[in-house]
Amino acid sequence: MLNSPAMFVVLALIAYGIAYFVYGRWYDRTVWQPDANRTTPAHMYTDGVEYFPVSRYVLWGYQYKSVAALGPILGPFVALQFGWVPALLWIIFGNFFIGWLQDYGSIMLSVRNQGRSFGPITYEFTGAAGRSTLLGFILFYLLIISATFIQLIAVFWNTFAGSFVATVGIILTGVICGQLLYKRRMNVGAVTLLAFVLMILSFWLGSTEVGRAVRLNLGAQGALNFNVWVWAALCCAILYVASILPLPTFIQPFNYVSFFPAMFAVLVILLGALITPITGVTLAQPGWKGFWGPAGSFAAGGNPMWPVLFTAIACGAISGWHSLVSSSSTAKQLDVEPDAHPVGAGAMLGEGLLALVSLASYMVLSPERIAELGGASVGAWVYGATLLTEPILGLFMSDAAIQVFYGTVLVIYAITVQALVTRFWRLVSVEVFGEGILAQKHVSTFVGLLLPWIMAVSGSWNNIWLFFGGSNQLLAGLALMLITIHLARVKAPTRYTLLPALFMIVTTLAAIAVQTIRFLQAALGGPAKTLTQDPLKTMAPTVANLIDWASVLIGVALFVLGLRMAVLTLQAYSRAKAGMLAQPQAAPGD
Repeated sequence: MLNSPAMFVVLALIAYGIAYFVYGRWYDRTVWQPDANRTTPAHMYTDGVEYFPVSRYVLWGYQYKSVAALGPILGPFVALQFGWVPALLWIIFGNFFIGWLQDYGSIMLSVRNQGRSFGPITYEFTGAAGRSTLLGFILFYLLIISATFIQLIAVFWNTFAGSFVATVGIILTGVICGQLLYKRRMNVGAVTLLAFVLMILSFWLGSTEVGRAVRLNLGAQGALNFNVWVWAALCCAILYVASILPLPTFIQPFNYVSFFPAMFAVLVILLGALITPITGVTLAQPGWKGFWGPAGSFAAGGNPMWPVLFTAIACGAISGWHSLVSSSSTAKQLDVEPDAHPVGAGAMLGEGLLALVSLASYMVLSPERIAELGGASVGAWVYGATLLTEPILGLFMSDAAIQVFYGTVLVIYAITVQALVTRFWRLVSVEVFGEGILAQKHVSTFVGLLLPWIMAVSGSWNNIWLFFGGSNQLLAGLALMLITIHLARVKAPTRYTLLPALFMIVTTLAAIAVQTIRFLQAALGGPAKTLTQDPLKTMAPTVANLIDWASVLIGVALFVLGLRMAVLTLQAYSRAKAGMLAQPQAAPGD
């Protein structure tokens, strides 16, 4: 049993159970003390667009699918450079002591401040300088996610034939269910049952010869892959519609129905990992590869486990993206305050399970097998998941259908979150540009998709993606500081969020510094050592080298912005402890 993933998965499940039922409930009673009689923003400002109360069960599915993306799937693969033991420990303890505290705290912070997002809350705590710094940081952060996710969604559709047809079927399922739920006022159970039927049909259609025939054959010319260009453009068209429509029309029901296949994939892989002593699937990866990984030193190209491990696995342990979703969207749909714990903490621990099963999928593939698959995390995840679950799903699905299912699940994890990212870009643009043309709904959405599309198809996305882990986790540290400031001003205990906040800020600033040094080395080495990907790497190496230099400047800017924001929030925390910050305003109706 020690030579299989089963025991380690069981240990993680026990730890998550203690985090939710013991530590979580004690923290809930000790710090936030939710009140079911306090009016939430969903009832204060009901408009059917952003503010509307939602059942805790529907909101749990929405929250999970809004925070769970590709981070917990791809992050553990990157962390394998140190061995699977450090990755497993961070997935368990990061979520236990930091991750769910941030998600839950972000919801409560917004709810206790009349549904306001981080922009106005930061202004209240740190002034105009802090607000401008944070919003600028968030805009760049959203651009990083968009460029990467649009590129990956295009690659998934191009790699796994049939996944595009299945994705479109699930999108239509979400739109239909949204109309039935919010226009026809049908029972949520009946609508969910209908969603199951329509989604099964979507996966079936995608796995048929007809569904698999829907693919592009535009071919490639050298380093240019026109298929990916077109798939990326189709993805942008879907995201544009999702961004401009009201939440109950597209994103909210789409994310809700997407939860089911996404969670089914987690549960079936989890079951496959638990029965590995029976199926005979064994561990094939080393548990420990050293502090510097296989390279052995920084000079030889190795990365230090601290801070890199803690930024490589972001979502699944802790993620700044979650704080944006929780404060800008979920908090506006919360029916009663006690729902925040199952929705915020429960969904975060659920995403920890996704990271756990993803790590298990990689643990059963040998380094040689991963090399045969091209060394790519995407292929490794699908084949590792198939290896674990073939004894279960193989009873009623072909291998080709299983791969269509997992390929579509990858798309679902990416596109549901990217729809929210595009929408948040539009909302943040309003706060940054005010009445300017760039704040106009259609213009800001178009710009927010055009820039990532250019980065995705040119290969420059890889440069900014390398900063994603650091900036995402830095945002998490800053969110924890905002939560801590609020708790300090209402005289609640702060040590449970302050210490994680300081750890994340120091770690992520160090990670950004390490990555900036790597870009500087590449830039000084000339076009031959560029970190930019094709087509620019092959067709325009000089331009690629210039992008490396630009990445150095971006890294410096991110470091300075993060450091400045950290200082401003620490100063605000000191003022809050001294009683110099105003108390939150009472909500209408309380």
